[in-house]
Amino acid sequence: MKNAPYPLNTVDIPVKTLNELLAFTLTRFQNRTAFRYRDQGEIKTATYARFVADAKQLAAHFLENGFHNTNIAVIGENSYFWMLTYFAATGSGNVIVPIDNQLPDDDVIHILKSSGACAFVFSGDYADLAGPVKEQVKSVKLLINMKTDMPALLENSGKISANDAYFIESGIKENDLAAIVYTSGTTGAPKGVMLSHKNILEDAKSGCRFMDIALHETMVILPMHHTLSSTPGVVAQLMGGSTVSICSGAKNISKDFLDFKPEYTIMVPLIVEAMYKKIWETAKSQNKDKLLKKMIKISNALLNIGIDLRRKLFKSVLAAFGGNLQWVLSGGAALGEEYVLGFRAFGIDILQAYGISECSPGVSLNRNRYKRDGSVGVLLDCNKVLIANADETGIGEIYVKGSNVMLGYYNDPKATEDAFDGEWFKTGDLGYLDEDGFLFITGRMKNLIILSNGKNVSPEELEYKILALPYVLEVLVYQEGDRILAELFLDEENFPDREQRIEADILALNRTLPQYKYIAKTIIRDTEFPKTTSKKIKRKS
Repeated sequence: MKNAPYPLNTVDIPVKTLNELLAFTLTRFQNRTAFRYRDQGEIKTATYARFVADAKQLAAHFLENGFHNTNIAVIGENSYFWMLTYFAATGSGNVIVPIDNQLPDDDVIHILKSSGACAFVFSGDYADLAGPVKEQVKSVKLLINMKTDMPALLENSGKISANDAYFIESGIKENDLAAIVYTSGTTGAPKGVMLSHKNILEDAKSGCRFMDIALHETMVILPMHHTLSSTPGVVAQLMGGSTVSICSGAKNISKDFLDFKPEYTIMVPLIVEAMYKKIWETAKSQNKDKLLKKMIKISNALLNIGIDLRRKLFKSVLAAFGGNLQWVLSGGAALGEEYVLGFRAFGIDILQAYGISECSPGVSLNRNRYKRDGSVGVLLDCNKVLIANADETGIGEIYVKGSNVMLGYYNDPKATEDAFDGEWFKTGDLGYLDEDGFLFITGRMKNLIILSNGKNVSPEELEYKILALPYVLEVLVYQEGDRILAELFLDEENFPDREQRIEADILALNRTLPQYKYIAKTIIRDTEFPKTTSKKIKRKS
């Protein structure tokens, strides 16, 4: 279909709170499979009816133990029990506090204290945290081990509870707090982003209007504590009656693709890049890389005259993803155009999106059949964007306002005040809108290099260009005095001549840039850069 605007999907989802969403799914999809997941190696399924019954049972446990209007924290790898905790907490008039499962124990303790969590739900892998939490976090009165406690709590799932009516017909309002999500930025201490039921649901509804996801098979890969995983990856999927397969960890991605055969998934660029490289490594190891390149040329030529044979020509490539994968939503960081074009050549569309936890998280996305390479798509209809203090090129800070924008930062009125300019949330990201309303991201305000001549340089712009060099795996551009430096981690295995090539390639790149953006020096490092738990390079402070 021609890459042009087309009407939004009709979305009739009359729900204002997350517990209303579960009640809604019972009227539409009760016998359909909601979740598929692994349990001790065996694939199990849960219908929408069972999921809602299990969520109500756990919610009743919270309520019968006196937990209402409290904060309930959860940590662990992706699992059916993790998702149950999310909906049981939000459906019982409590607030879910998802904790990054890659954080060190001290940081987990800090978040439990900061959030004032009264209950702590954890997977079996985090059982050793129970002791320190009991000793150090006085607010926590209830601990639930998903492995040893949760099965017993759900034994009577489906039985009418005294609190059943409360769960479905509760007094929860759309503007009530639903989740406190702690950020994990590349600099600065994490802040607790407060999201209401309305924030999360309006963002998910908007995503459903913009993307065709109803009744599809999807797979959750990203950790569920990320809003990019929980909102478009689960909440929006339940709205459309999709079947959500749960990938429990990075080591299981390949196997889960083969077993679950999803049509759609969400990834961050790091995963997209790794999978693309794996395709070519496999082809090279089988001496089929030259044949694959030839087939791509033929396929692209056929596409230009309206003949699409990609799913037949590249059946063996697509088989590694289960054979049914059609599109991937990519967010969290910039993705090189070569990966978008590369996967498109095989018949998989990578739809880049833009979001931030404070916006629940979605702000814009490339639609299934209306996209622009290099952009992060058109604006979701739940929000508006203002490019503030734009320079002569139209680039400025991205401001957002809408029903998806957070209530503020938990117990931090100063940070909340600083984050807003009137009604507009200041994202701290730099970008511009083109004539058709597609949003382009160019960098971060706090990373901006300001030279003594008054010129501003976005390090992300230069990093993006350097990453186009095939032997560069990671790069960090920063300022030293009035000079711009590029620190590089290179591909030693496949490019033995990498250090000989870099000087000439940087010189060639400089010739394409204004003189004030010249890279004055390159530094080659022997190891990968330190990263945050969301796999972003930690920038130099």
